[in-house]
Formats: sequence, structure tokens, C-alpha cells
Amino acid sequence: MFQGLSSFEFISSCVFFTTVQGDRDKELTQTKNTMTIDLLTFDLQRTQCFKRYSVECLQPLAKRSSIRALRKNTIICMDGDILQSVYFILKGTVRVFKENQQGKEVTLYKLSQGESFGETAWLNDGKQFASVITKEPCNILTIQHADFSQFYADHPDFMHCIATRLSSEIANISQHLKEIALGSIHQRVLWALRNNAQEVAGKKVANFATHRELASLIGCSRESVSRTIQDLKKSGDVTLDGDTIYLQT
Repeated sequence: MFQGLSSFEFISSCVFFTTVQGDRDKELTQTKNTMTIDLLTFDLQRTQCFKRYSVECLQPLAKRSSIRALRKNTIICMDGDILQSVYFILKGTVRVFKENQQGKEVTLYKLSQGESFGETAWLNDGKQFASVITKEPCNILTIQHADFSQFYADHPDFMHCIATRLSSEIANISQHLKEIALGSIHQRVLWALRNNAQEVAGKKVANFATHRELASLIGCSRESVSRTIQDLKKSGDVTLDGDTIYLQT
């Protein structure tokens, strides 16, 4: 009956009894709770942090985790917030960004299904280093820092997984900052387009909804991006079909 459902879809479809009428209702409630834990465990195994761990290792963590359904453009946390949890994306995409006092934003990177954030806050007394907002409807699984720490205490090799992920994140941010600081506007736009392209029917398509989103990634104005894309069209680096940008290979 529940085959193929995610843990969030299963939880949303179930009615958990607040009063138990007889042994049959109690047994049904316990069965639903057991299935929910199994699905949460399955979701944890699909994340980058926990994919190497067995069901038996993850079930205690799954029992203490929770899931939130968030709408598009929901702020999950702000730069400098003190976080109490680590966040795992089960569905959807979030944007990690910095903002100055004038409200100008620069996007650091995006995270999608299976990825996570909040580990640096866990290592830094809970202080978050950037803001995070949903780019589309998201299902987010959260684990309290205390439970995350307990898992690490029980599995010391877990720190290697965290260190590997964070070192990759640092390398990506360093490359990003290099492009922003040293590249011309043409170089920055072309780098962003190529770095965020996806293959569609044999063609490379830039994965940006708006020019404003692209501008936020490379630290310039929307108008500069629009002018530069027209220049790239003239030079043959890209072709346009309405709002869709195709990169030449």
C-alpha cells in the first residue's frame, strides 16, 4: 500500500490515533510508527552524509529526526543565526547566500536532494555562516545537534565523511570567489552558465530561472547580465530561445 512513498508522503497520509480503542487500534498505530521509522531511515541512507551506514546504525537517529514541508522562498535560517539542528534535503533545492547591509545578495551555492547544511554551525557553537532560502517547495529532515553529536560519538569514522564534504564545499566557494574577484563580466557570466548547465536532449541548457538569479551568483546587476548575454549571443557562445539559454559545445 505504501510502496514508493517517501517518509514525508507516508506521514502526511496517515492518521495517528490520539486515543486508542482496543488492541487492534493500538497494533495499527504501532505498525504505522514502525513503518514511519523505516521510511525515515531509508531517507537518511539516501543522503551524502549517511549513505555508507546500515539500517541498524541509522534507526536510532531516524527515531529522533523530524520532517518539515516548506514553501518556495521560505527563509530557513539567516547568516549569524544560532542553529540547533543539521538539515537534510529530501526534496527540492535551497540557495545559500550572503547579504550586505544594503540588501545586495551574492549566492554562494545551491543544494538539492541528498545534500545537507548546518554541519559548520554544529562545529562552530551553532553559529550559521550564511543565509538559506528555498528555491522551490522542499521537504527537509532535521536532526538536533545533540543527536548528531551522539551519532559521531558512536561512529568516530563519521567525521571523515563530514570533513570530506566540507572540504569540497570550501574548494567550490574558493573557485567561486576567484571567478567573481578576478574575472571580467563576460568571463563571470560564461563561467556561471557553464557551471550550472544541464544536459537536455543532447544540448547544454543553462539552469537559471531569471537573469536576477544569475546576477546574484556572480555579484553584479541584472542589467549587466542581460547585456552580457546579448554579447555572448553575438559572439556565438550561446543561443537563445525565448528565456532558455543554450550553450555552444
